[in-house]
Amino acid sequence: MLLLTKEIRKAMKTNKPENEKSLKDKTTEELIQEAKVTKEDLQALGPKDANLSQDGGDDEQLLERKRKVDFTGDDLDVPGSELDDDQERIGSEDEENNSYSNADEEQK
Repeated sequence: MLLLTKEIRKAMKTNKPENEKSLKDKTTEELIQEAKVTKEDLQALGPKDANLSQDGGDDEQLLERKRKVDFTGDDLDVPGSELDDDQERIGSEDEENNSYSNADEEQK
């Protein structure tokens, strides 16, 4: 069993939040007001287009890119992805079970 020293017990009693009102006691209006971003918050965050990841400028080239980032993955070379192209066209693709389905067809 952990015994608490007098200092720890005293600190636990005196270390209370400045605003004793808990979240469940606050009105919706109070919560909305607290959630608003202030001018000070925006100033602390800095400009939207500057230093995207706080990396000391390593990301500057991202600000000057000529093409949008392509997140589709269409240019990835995935082995076996062409095996179910016929199913993709008709909308009945089952990528997760390709290896099982192909094994069944080979056994016939």
